[in-house]
Amino acid sequence: MNLAMARESLESSDSATVIAALTVISKSGQLNELQSILPLVKSAGADLKKAAINAACKIIRDNLVTRYNELESGVREKLGTIMASISPTIVDELSRDLYSEDEALRLRTVQIMGLLKKNPRVKDVVAGLVPHRDERIRATAVSVLGKVVGPQDTNLILQLMSDKDKRVRANTIEALESLGNPRLTSVIMRFKKDPSNRIRGNVLKALFNLGHTDIDNDLLDMIKNTDNFMKASAFWVVSQIGIRNREIADSAGFYLLSDNEMVANNAHKALTGVNDPRAQGYLNYLSDLKTAS
Repeated sequence: MNLAMARESLESSDSATVIAALTVISKSGQLNELQSILPLVKSAGADLKKAAINAACKIIRDNLVTRYNELESGVREKLGTIMASISPTIVDELSRDLYSEDEALRLRTVQIMGLLKKNPRVKDVVAGLVPHRDERIRATAVSVLGKVVGPQDTNLILQLMSDKDKRVRANTIEALESLGNPRLTSVIMRFKKDPSNRIRGNVLKALFNLGHTDIDNDLLDMIKNTDNFMKASAFWVVSQIGIRNREIADSAGFYLLSDNEMVANNAHKALTGVNDPRAQGYLNYLSDLKTAS
């Protein structure tokens, strides 16, 4: 049966013929085929209904995998909604592709998961990808997680924040910040004193951007820490949020002359981010002084 015959056969009263036609059409991969297939999803026959669902989901998945960036975001969202509405097992089926040897397919599958954000299974599946060894998959997983995690998911958040991998904890904070939901500050607040400089920095930045701006003393605690990574992370936070505090600015000015290049560079970035007259004074005078020395 060729494609033209398969399209005509969809009108057949014989379910076996229609099922055979669906198998052929599903291989064509054209989104316009959905117009003929979707009505069959409501079929009374279990076998025919299953074949229609499989064909529709295959066409959608094939197009999302091969044309994801070509399709408009609204079209992608609509396709995700269709899959979610007709196939209750779609998340589990997609999950299998997360273990494919094809690296591009794995990454694309994470993105497709993001289109199914209303499915409760997505949170658990994507959360498991946050510590993935592939940086792109981790980043995509964090982005997706930011869409599906809310204040009601405290247990999941705490589970991720208790992970032994510091990257998982840091990436989780980034995901929570991306939600832009001030109600999450009560959960994030618990990790202000995390021993990891990156996590503590992410926490303070997230709190500030979610509306909890009283983080001056927390930043000063980091700056006063004997660990240079902690100091550098504090100045990185300042560079990102531009918080104006005289003591912080004076500290950044002092550490412009630090022998530790990482700390000195981040102190410079912090003052650049603040960009007020005091910060500019340190940059103009001490930067020249350090160059001259």
